[in-house]
Amino acid sequence: MFQNYRAILLVGSITLFSSMAQASAVEQGKAEFEARCQQCHGSKGDGNGHLVDFLKIKPANLTTLSKDGKCVTDKVLNAVLGRHKSSYEEAKMPLLKDALSLDKVYYISEYIKTIQK
Repeated sequence: MFQNYRAILLVGSITLFSSMAQASAVEQGKAEFEARCQQCHGSKGDGNGHLVDFLKIKPANLTTLSKDGKCVTDKVLNAVLGRHKSSYEEAKMPLLKDALSLDKVYYISEYIKTIQK
């Protein structure tokens, strides 16, 4: 019977740790988003940041990235790291691959998942 309690405790701990890690990733992503992304994409991620009037191309509405069923994380990684189909000169947004670690890009994508409509 003691082993059953240990198994239940272990499963509960893993579930709690997983939830805490996910919450932490979202919180870190929100902080990175606010520091690096909201100037162009807006505080709501809708593409209406305070720099929008100074840009040639309106920033993407990040709240609708999941509408086509494709992976939000992949879309964020491709845009931020410059892996989209266009060349560097044609990139719609500045590449941030030298300014952000992969972990930070992942955290941003976790936050962006929470603002999907």
